[in-house]
Amino acid sequence: MSNNTVPPSKITLLRLSAIGDVLMLLPAVRLLKKQFPDTQIDWLIDRPIAGLLAQVTEVNVVPIDKPKSIGDYWRIKKQWRRKNTGQLISFQTSFVSNMLMALLPAEHKTGFGPPYSREGHHFFTDTAYELPEHLHQVEIFFALAQKFAGISQQISITADDLNLPVSDTDINWAVDKLQTHRQWIAINPMASTQEKTWDAERYISLIDNLHRLYPDRPVVLTGGSGSKEVAFGQQIEQQTQAPCLNLTGQTTLTQLAAILKQASLLISPDTGPLHLANAMATPVIGLYAVTRPEYIGPYNQLDNCINIYDQAARTFMQKPASQLPWQKKIPSLEAMQLISVEQLIAKVRDLNL
Repeated sequence: MSNNTVPPSKITLLRLSAIGDVLMLLPAVRLLKKQFPDTQIDWLIDRPIAGLLAQVTEVNVVPIDKPKSIGDYWRIKKQWRRKNTGQLISFQTSFVSNMLMALLPAEHKTGFGPPYSREGHHFFTDTAYELPEHLHQVEIFFALAQKFAGISQQISITADDLNLPVSDTDINWAVDKLQTHRQWIAINPMASTQEKTWDAERYISLIDNLHRLYPDRPVVLTGGSGSKEVAFGQQIEQQTQAPCLNLTGQTTLTQLAAILKQASLLISPDTGPLHLANAMATPVIGLYAVTRPEYIGPYNQLDNCINIYDQAARTFMQKPASQLPWQKKIPSLEAMQLISVEQLIAKVRDLNL
């Protein structure tokens, strides 16, 4: 912020996607609103996921179509050239978001300096704040908001800061689907990339083992509407001996949030619904092999994760995790298969469901 002694009249936040990152930005958004209660705060977000924030009252959600061509960027430039974004804060360092930051008019542009600037992000800012190393993604966003607001004291991030409100309509829909007198275990089996996805055969074995251990806790499968994800859910459903409810591809994002709010547990790899369950204050078990949970895991529930990132680093990178960059993804299709069904069952037992 160019002058943090005067509250800005308007702040525009730039974070287009993805679901998990959007949810992890909520504590920073709430900090900014608390610090600047009379300031209009707009949030530019990718249109397909904008509905997820429908019940968030601290900001004005501004859906935009993520540009995919030079023509798209030119149209955005024309659409926004006479609009005022006020103080623009970019919480995203991708090429697309950096180009948007360059095109959008603003009184002042704030973003990341080292070590979190990527794709030349800091060159498009007026102020690029250097932040401490080895922070969780929630803390990275929060620290940038603190810098912008001129807050130096340490502030704890609570579960309430991470909470995503959902409508009564979505809650009632989920209650009707799940019959809430039952204690459901949700499994979101597929991640956004194959590297982060566990084998279908292991999910099948897991579900059958869970049914033997917890016969009164049925399993519900969740996931997006992509054809691969729907087929993956169908494969698991059809091959398990235990019955399960398959809702893969059958929910909106807010309905999925409501389903996860009703569940007693979610088991998931590193993907958006894991953070969605965390935002519902639902216990989660995250499966982490190719990404570092200390950086990108479910905030305040890291102890529940199965974390074999260091083992995967030693196996596939021939070096310990401590020698890899903090945000490094391990490029291996085999890494997730180092997680055993037995490990996961033991973790479920530890939660004392």
